[in-house]
Amino acid sequence: MKKLGFIVFLCVLLLGGALFAGDPGEGPLPAWNTGARSSANVKNYVPKTAPFAQDLYMPAEYTAVEGVLIQFPTGSSYSDLEPYYLAMTSAIIESGAIAYIIVKNDTEKNRVLNKLQNAGIMTGSVEFIKKKYDANWTRDYGPWYAYADGVRILINNEYYDERQNDNAMNDYLSELWDDEIFSTGLHTEGGNFMTDGYGTCWASTGMMEENTGYYHMTEEEIRAVYRDYLNCSGLYTPEPLPNEGTTHIDMFSKILDQDTIIVSYSTQELGATNAEINALDKAAKYYSETPKPDGGQWKIVRIPMTFGDYQYWGDSSRVQYTHTNSTIVNDTVIVPVYGRGTDEEALKIYRKLLPRHNVIGVDSNEMIVWGGSIHCTTMQIPVKDYSECGNGVIDGDEECDGTFVNGQDCLSLGLESGILRCTDDCTFDTTGCNGETVDEDPDPSDTGDTDPSDTGDPEPTDTGDTEPSDTGDSEPTDTGDTDPSDTGDTDPADGESDGDVSFDDDPEPDKGEEKDGGCSLTLV
Repeated sequence: MKKLGFIVFLCVLLLGGALFAGDPGEGPLPAWNTGARSSANVKNYVPKTAPFAQDLYMPAEYTAVEGVLIQFPTGSSYSDLEPYYLAMTSAIIESGAIAYIIVKNDTEKNRVLNKLQNAGIMTGSVEFIKKKYDANWTRDYGPWYAYADGVRILINNEYYDERQNDNAMNDYLSELWDDEIFSTGLHTEGGNFMTDGYGTCWASTGMMEENTGYYHMTEEEIRAVYRDYLNCSGLYTPEPLPNEGTTHIDMFSKILDQDTIIVSYSTQELGATNAEINALDKAAKYYSETPKPDGGQWKIVRIPMTFGDYQYWGDSSRVQYTHTNSTIVNDTVIVPVYGRGTDEEALKIYRKLLPRHNVIGVDSNEMIVWGGSIHCTTMQIPVKDYSECGNGVIDGDEECDGTFVNGQDCLSLGLESGILRCTDDCTFDTTGCNGETVDEDPDPSDTGDTDPSDTGDPEPTDTGDTEPSDTGDSEPTDTGDTDPSDTGDTDPADGESDGDVSFDDDPEPDKGEEKDGGCSLTLV
């Protein structure tokens, strides 16, 4: 929990924006909860009912998507974030997806449009959604999607109580896109959930503690929500990082495909405390021991992470410079980078594990100090109509799906070297097996170990307005923040523990190959 100094910082920042910038009430809100829980009673914006379907399916993040939901903040209080949002929006458009951008009115829409066009970004694949918001963390308050008997449905959770505009966003989107909405009544965020597309789901123990401690749900009720709304046959709960306000699992881990999970590692030389080092190693072990639907074992790949302290107005906050906070958009993966000495290794790991993806690094230094980066500020919108071929996982007689080729390559099929791809009907595309040298894992069945000391190896004039007849917000100066100066957070240093997993202080990891792990997990 954050110190009182952050409250003073927010007050001064917001007041300064109002007095000097002409942007009343505007200013970044952090990813962590900044207010007291307003009630023990769940505030549903839509009725709490579970979807009724013979076939309920919750897709993984690597399913086919039509677009990505973001909120591009404007105003002088956000000026430092502009390069970040321009680069991220450009990457989304480059992937072939629609950039759905939330703006509060026509004035803000025109600001964003001008910024994009001035940066040379084609806006034919941009659609604006005019709706008042509180913050830019679309991953956390945005819609979760499932398919009920092949029809896309929207799953709504409760976001932070004081961010009422964000909390009401999903009800608005369900009407806009004609998706039936179902509310779980659970207080949780998108950054604290991932699934493999086969019913295995993860959320941190922080989610459990939030809902049992503040909202009086039992653990059995919570698990029933994940089963009935998200078709989670198993819910697994790793512990969050110490001194990290959101408790979200995307700050240190990410599932890349139905076989592979990346988990951060760190050292004292990378700025980590013993407690942080041990927590990361413990998480890697936890993920490696999660039961796998096919009876196999997860490939756990370790990726570097640095830590630091963000200084503001005489106080400081812990910053987790994570590379796992990335977003997969069809055949593109957008990765946060920071210029802190780990970018090259992190991008190399992504490119090696996802050789059929376009890996794009985006400088996230200005964003991460607020508690998140790429993954936290994006939410994928899956395609409207469900198809097993295109959901990113192997179903039935499929040879492959999307960018996943089930551990095969050109050589394993008895062909020349090259890139093996997947066709739209989920059979192997061998046209790339033409003898070219590629940087693929020569032995995809080798899971290695998790030794953290071994690093291894369109239309520019299109405004995209979803409501072109809407003149915008009738209260353009109202930013929707109910109480931005109330952070309600306590000392982030409280509760630090070294844990019970050993760690390695070796400051000189081998940069020649990736860190990975699986059944024979070794922590040193």
